[in-house]
Amino acid sequence: MQMIIFTLNENYYAFSSENVEEITNKMPWTPVPQSPAWVQGLVNLRGNVITLINFYKLLSPKDEIEEICYNNIIIVKNDEEKIAFMVDEVAWVLDIEPSAIQQLDDKTDELVSSVIQVKDQIVSVINMEKLFL
Repeated sequence: MQMIIFTLNENYYAFSSENVEEITNKMPWTPVPQSPAWVQGLVNLRGNVITLINFYKLLSPKDEIEEICYNNIIIVKNDEEKIAFMVDEVAWVLDIEPSAIQQLDDKTDELVSSVIQVKDQIVSVINMEKLFL
């Protein structure tokens, strides 16, 4: 299984590549008034308007003001819906054996479904089904 592994505020996360349509550099966005704090705005990707999510604010909904410096946008798709996620940096695109994926029993964070170890890092695997609910 191929995974896109990225950093976010010095932590490592992963998406399955089957859900990733594209990885781009950062681009300008238009703010959306009265949207949730984790909605950064809207981006125009080759004529398609896509919601840009500040992944740090989505994963850490505390009232922290800390802003991240992001360098990449990961465009994720689910059927016809696309969402863009701000991430610090895409670290690796790797093939991961299914046996290396450790499912989490404790569902304290519904957005993280499992973990993998890559090199010397523990990587949280994002539950894509929960993102699109």
